[in-house]
Amino acid sequence: IPYQVQLNADAAGEGITWKMMYPTSLPKGLILDRSGLLHGIPEELVEGRTMTILAADNTGKSDKHTFELTIAHGEVVTESIPSAFAGSRYHSQLKAEHLMPPLTWDLSAGRLPRGISLNSDSGILSGTPKKAATHQCTVAVTDANGTNVERDLTFRVLPTQLLKLKADAHTVVLYDWQGPSGRLIPELITGDESATLTYTNMGADRRYHWTGREGRFPQETGHGEHGYVSLGYGNPVMDMKTCDKEWTVEAWIRRGGPYQAFADIPLKKFDYGHICGTYDKSERGVWELYLSESDSPNGSMAPGVHFQSSDYTWKNLHPWKRPEGITAKQSDVGINDIEWHHVAWQYSFEEDLHQLFLDGKLIWQVTNPDGRNLVNDRSHNSQFSVFSRIGGAVKYGGDFNYLGFGNFFGQIGEIRISSVRRYGK
Repeated sequence: IPYQVQLNADAAGEGITWKMMYPTSLPKGLILDRSGLLHGIPEELVEGRTMTILAADNTGKSDKHTFELTIAHGEVVTESIPSAFAGSRYHSQLKAEHLMPPLTWDLSAGRLPRGISLNSDSGILSGTPKKAATHQCTVAVTDANGTNVERDLTFRVLPTQLLKLKADAHTVVLYDWQGPSGRLIPELITGDESATLTYTNMGADRRYHWTGREGRFPQETGHGEHGYVSLGYGNPVMDMKTCDKEWTVEAWIRRGGPYQAFADIPLKKFDYGHICGTYDKSERGVWELYLSESDSPNGSMAPGVHFQSSDYTWKNLHPWKRPEGITAKQSDVGINDIEWHHVAWQYSFEEDLHQLFLDGKLIWQVTNPDGRNLVNDRSHNSQFSVFSRIGGAVKYGGDFNYLGFGNFFGQIGEIRISSVRRYGK
């Protein structure tokens, strides 16, 4: 792509001339002329190349400055796209960088869902998909110079019922995070003040909008010092004790990326994240719905569960830890992008069956894990928490008694607990 920039200087004299102090530092294809015009068509890729340029006027005074220049490949910078919902209008913009306009977009491999089209001029994916399915495709973009680059994408169309987690006769707990205050998040079914969530150790509303969900939802760094806890302790509704036959615990989540806190230095990998649960200092919790990449064959993060009764702990009810229960393709079991995803854990007392769902698809199920039927009889005085694994009692407005590991990086959306199994029937 042609490149051009005019250098300027403040000088007492006139007739400023420009030259490279070290001519070989100039990337191949670029020229600096005596007027200070740096121009040409780059012929090599460089990253952070330093160049020292000297400016001198007709009085003999001079000055020099060192610049840094990067010449990058043209690329499709869209690495993933938001999920669509069957029967709902969809719109998503593909983006590319370091290419000469006008750009022409095309589909070079795979296919788009029925009802979705790609605009060749704008790179916009739009339309109304007809049914839930996952499609693998490759998008290509060609610039005015004939440069062509591609990107493999996964296009997910999710079931309509996931579009909004609503209250009905089977809902026992629901948080939607909306409303005027980010400090106090009411539980919408019981109205019980003890189930209200409050943020701790922070002084501002941390709810943000991210494409893929309507509304604003909290975003945290994964360090654990910020999070949300219930005002009350030992609430039986939060522990599914009113669900005497079966339950579904579900949440919308958005992984922030592979490293915590948007790659703060020093880097700390985001490999485990507490979504929600009634947690305590046992480091397993009374129960916990989480996301983990431990033992993952492809680096993706899959949902999992820990659960404690009064005398036993069912640990690592998780696809990568107990792969014999996997029911889906490996690529459908975990999350490796930064888009919104729906996770759900279902349990049936009659069948002693645990099931995990990702984006409405059954990915794992196990009957009678460890040869013991689940018993929901744990007595405790712990709080329900979201994002952070707490290590003890947390008071409203006080310091956050949190554990320094296993906390969620990204956003958590709606959370719903129901007294029925909602998916897979």
